[in-house]
Amino acid sequence: MTEPQIVLVQDTREQNGYGPLFQTPHVVGTLGAGDYSVLGLEDLIAIERKSFQDLLGSLTGGRERFESEMKRARHFHKSFVVVEAPMNALLVDDFGKLSRAHPRSICGTVCTWNTRYHPFIFGNDRATAARLCEGILFAYAKEFFKRADGMQRAATRNQG
Repeated sequence: MTEPQIVLVQDTREQNGYGPLFQTPHVVGTLGAGDYSVLGLEDLIAIERKSFQDLLGSLTGGRERFESEMKRARHFHKSFVVVEAPMNALLVDDFGKLSRAHPRSICGTVCTWNTRYHPFIFGNDRATAARLCEGILFAYAKEFFKRADGMQRAATRNQG
């Protein structure tokens, strides 16, 4: 069997998306949850992208909406939040002009939501976060298609 072409999907509402940074073919389409997925596997895997400032806003003023999104994405086989910042950006005395929230509160929420909902992956910067997003989606798709091919071969052997 020939290996299917893996195509990534970027949500239509995603602003300043990673598409130009991807090496894997990608399309823009409507996703039910998250900002990125794999064509044909949109109900199995989702990645939500967050800039650091967006993360702070999502855990303070936009907390209810973001937590609702996290809850909706629980039905996915795999779901991640990829942050365009280093983890140590949470470990400061204060966020200065970015947010009046206390860093311990933000860090605590990220740690709690890592276990309650989905893993947060810190990608240091935009380019690294884009590469992580692409790598996770590509690896997931490859594993999925490899297992599907194995199951199809087993079914064919059992029929014969």
